[in-house]
Amino acid sequence: MAFKKSLIFFVAVISSLLAFRFFLCKQENTIVINYTLNYETDSWHKNKTGLLWALSYLGAELPKASFESSIKWIDTTTFELSFDKLGFNSKALNAIQQLTDSIKQTEQYQKNGHIDLAQFVVLTIGSSWHYYAITGFPKNYQTYLNEHNFSNAKQFPITNSSVSKHHRLIKFMISDSILKTVFIADEGTGNLRDGNFEVQFHEVMDVMPNGQLRFAIYNAQNNLAADSPKRFGEAGKPAKCIWCHEIVFQPLFVETDSLFDEINPHEFQHIIEKQNFVLKAYREKLKSEIDFNKTQDHSFMELLYISYMEPSIKKLSKEWNIEEARIKVLFKDEITHRHNEFDFLNNIYFRNDIEKHSPYQFIQVSEDIREPSSYEPNFIKK
Repeated sequence: MAFKKSLIFFVAVISSLLAFRFFLCKQENTIVINYTLNYETDSWHKNKTGLLWALSYLGAELPKASFESSIKWIDTTTFELSFDKLGFNSKALNAIQQLTDSIKQTEQYQKNGHIDLAQFVVLTIGSSWHYYAITGFPKNYQTYLNEHNFSNAKQFPITNSSVSKHHRLIKFMISDSILKTVFIADEGTGNLRDGNFEVQFHEVMDVMPNGQLRFAIYNAQNNLAADSPKRFGEAGKPAKCIWCHEIVFQPLFVETDSLFDEINPHEFQHIIEKQNFVLKAYREKLKSEIDFNKTQDHSFMELLYISYMEPSIKKLSKEWNIEEARIKVLFKDEITHRHNEFDFLNNIYFRNDIEKHSPYQFIQVSEDIREPSSYEPNFIKK
């Protein structure tokens, strides 16, 4: 009997220790990040703003003062970021934990002891599979429709689009509650006029509780897809949806025909305007680190991922810890360019062209942040 009691006590102690260790591990949802100044007028404030918008686009509610209480500075350009108090839900935190655990196992992270801030944005906003997992999209399109009670949706045909190369069918469900508003653009082949339009891809847009728009693409098999293929149009990846829509439901940019009697283009424009008003009113009630009135702050996030994918020698010198003179020698045969969107980013390189010069093995990222890529990292398997 004494032996049995001792065994029970021993098992209880081990179980408690394992549970405590598990608790500690669950609390370590952190990653060490290093930031660099990427252009002449760059600053920590701009890097911070870009990171806040990236976290917000991933679903973080970012309560006031939550960011400052979630970072611990290691030196002047390196800090540890904890995700637990940033306003992510439990599923998002689990996905982030898997992603950061995978990053920490890479040669790059173990060699440097951190990940580059811009690269972290590339691996979250710029990676479709990671973005879907963190923002909580179901893998199946029908499951998504069921979650949003989409049976009473209205529809609006687009025969002339600034995005699609073919006809496009917009299905939507609107509500005075902005969180119940959903827009879906069906891309496909055939003709809406003739009634032989065949859907191949569904491009989904809704609103997260933190007021940010959320985007996904589903294919004809009702599965999540990394992107909307070029053969259908210019929608690209979720990151391109974010870039194009910025913070609003976009209105029509070109004239289109009236095919269905119930809704014409003028009425559709009015619906978009009303929903943007409802969205603005919802955001004004939020108390977060994000100021939606500063409508161009999202561009600091875009500058982060652009600066990683198209770096300068100055950035690479700090990122690789190699003198600029040495990099110039390494890059003597590489061609520089000027960015077509941000003109002040000049004498920059395409990351894919210069990876071969890296002093260590990169964490491989997508070939392109906005457009379809032959490779999309997926460190989140569950």
